[in-house]
Amino acid sequence: MTPEQTVKLINLLKDTREKLRLSVNEVARQANVDPGTVWRIEQGMIAKPRMESLVAIARVLDINTVDLFTAVGWLTEDDLPALDIYLRAKFGNLSDAAITDIEHYVHRTQYVYSLADSHTRNAPAAARLADHRAHRPPHAPPSTPPRKGN
Repeated sequence: MTPEQTVKLINLLKDTREKLRLSVNEVARQANVDPGTVWRIEQGMIAKPRMESLVAIARVLDINTVDLFTAVGWLTEDDLPALDIYLRAKFGNLSDAAITDIEHYVHRTQYVYSLADSHTRNAPAAARLADHRAHRPPHAPPSTPPRKGN
């Protein structure tokens, strides 16, 4: 794991454990893992934690294994589904128009924050610039492209 991935893992496990008000010993007992292992993982002292230990700890903390594997770099963005496929699987009752709107919103937000990070560090100004470039008034909802056949 990279240092960034280690920090993500530490934050994910420790923050979740503390929100659940569980001690390291209680998590270890429920996960059937040595308490020292849980503590050392939370301290970033184990460079390559065993998958079995992490999965057992994550189950106790009710952390989704995909979230866990992504945090530690065992899954990359290339391994994750496309946004529309994810949305259909997670929220099966969404219409095609809703999925398109969500995709537009995510892409616009990604663009706005990439501008803010790389140029101005000012997200509101970058949002106005993005709206201007899209020829849309500020605070207007994302437009839905015309449907085929309309």
